[in-house]
Amino acid sequence: MAATAGCVGSLLDTSDSNANEIEPEEPSEPRKGTPGEFYTLVERNDIPVESLRWDGSDLVLQYDSSASTESESTTEIEVITTVYNENLVKNDAEVNMLYAEVTNPFDGQAYGWGVKTEWCKQYNAAVDDSEGGDTETGSDDDGSTDAEGDTEESDGSNETESDGNSTETTDSDGNSTEDGTSSVGRAAMVLMSNVLNTRVYDDDVEN
Repeated sequence: MAATAGCVGSLLDTSDSNANEIEPEEPSEPRKGTPGEFYTLVERNDIPVESLRWDGSDLVLQYDSSASTESESTTEIEVITTVYNENLVKNDAEVNMLYAEVTNPFDGQAYGWGVKTEWCKQYNAAVDDSEGGDTETGSDDDGSTDAEGDTEESDGSNETESDGNSTETTDSDGNSTEDGTSSVGRAAMVLMSNVLNTRVYDDDVEN
């Protein structure tokens, strides 16, 4: 994952172009899975978006964080990852990777991270292979709890209010491993581990 983290840091440090900017769109019913819808749905999760743009086949997201602790920052990452998966990956949006940058990091907070579409697809395949493909999320398919795409305020317990199968590591009806963890739960942990391992901190970047 070090190579991926390095790529995240390099891109966020050098890419400041306003070209290929994406504007927010009102989410359609059913979802079309456009970057503009993704923009809107991230904001409906109480995460203000500063900008979203294309960089080749990748998306670069800049957002304002309201986190004041590492746990709260991680919850924001989980929310954005889930919205990305549910709205872009599952709708075959032809995005290779999402690079995310925190515009206002607190002292010690990661200012950049990324999620590859490949990782989300591996998680989704595990969900599809599980019995019934159900996880205990109680949500819809766009990062929201209702048809409007609004979400409940996160309480830091990894209960991302996403549509379909979220990346939270709750119990599920999927096949369990020897340690009692469901196959879906294990896949969710792998996905989020991959994402969190891409986090970039000040100390990771050469001056």
